[in-house]
Amino acid sequence: MCGIAGIISKQPIDISSNLLGMLGLIQHRGPDASGIAIFPKDEQVTLRISMNKEERIGEIRDLIGNYGKIKNERLISAGESIPMAEYLLEMDDDKLKPLHFAINGVEGLAVHSLGDGIKVYKEGGHLKNLRDKHQIEMQNCRHGIGHVRMATESVEDINAAHPFVSPFYPELALVHNGQFTNYFKMRRFLESKGVKFKTMNDSEAASHLIAYAMSINGGNLEAALNDAADQLDGIYCIIAATESQIGFVKDKLGIKPLLLVESDDYIMLGSEQIEFSAVSEDLFAEEMEPGEVRVWNI
Repeated sequence: MCGIAGIISKQPIDISSNLLGMLGLIQHRGPDASGIAIFPKDEQVTLRISMNKEERIGEIRDLIGNYGKIKNERLISAGESIPMAEYLLEMDDDKLKPLHFAINGVEGLAVHSLGDGIKVYKEGGHLKNLRDKHQIEMQNCRHGIGHVRMATESVEDINAAHPFVSPFYPELALVHNGQFTNYFKMRRFLESKGVKFKTMNDSEAASHLIAYAMSINGGNLEAALNDAADQLDGIYCIIAATESQIGFVKDKLGIKPLLLVESDDYIMLGSEQIEFSAVSEDLFAEEMEPGEVRVWNI
């Protein structure tokens, strides 16, 4: 069992605080890790990356240097078992995907987010760890997604936390509640397309599957989610977002909960009614149908 959240605001607001508030009310669904993805329109390319030891910093700088320039570097969680760093980069958009593939192709390095319209913050343990260890920018933007994780099939570390991203389509982030029964089949297919898996988390496979579909269909999120509904076996709900869209897919059995609220000010998705009260009281939520796919443009 995990908890998921998504929000669209009709006006720019402090999305990160609202997401954290929503997740705080469903912390009981996932005590092992938490994370959010926000989509600020700051036109600043940001790389957030984990490494297996701090001495890999020089290697990361060299990799970045093959594709662009570093404007700023900040080490996060120094001394932790899995250190992280954040970079502000100067580079062309067509270099994002090659850099993402290059970094993830190196053992011990993992991209958490890379782009000029996406930032992913995630951390192991209680939601408080996410708040305390990361300088989450309270930027005005219009949408974001979040997750609290209960680990069931893979290790409890920061790389296995959600949201997940993929080098196939770096602008996409994904959160998931459920299990896939055809994980290894998906993984073999995706590895044949050139992706390097960084975890044994089945949600990572879903992120690559949907991102791969978007990479070959012109960035059509709705088509990719419908394709995922046909290819993914198991019980699941997925919320996926890019800088211009947010959407969901619910498995055809409809066992995992996914609620939707639409008001004059917000559109919200979540696992439980209670989480919506972090944003606004007295909102009516409806349960999504088995096999349903829906996408909103931002």
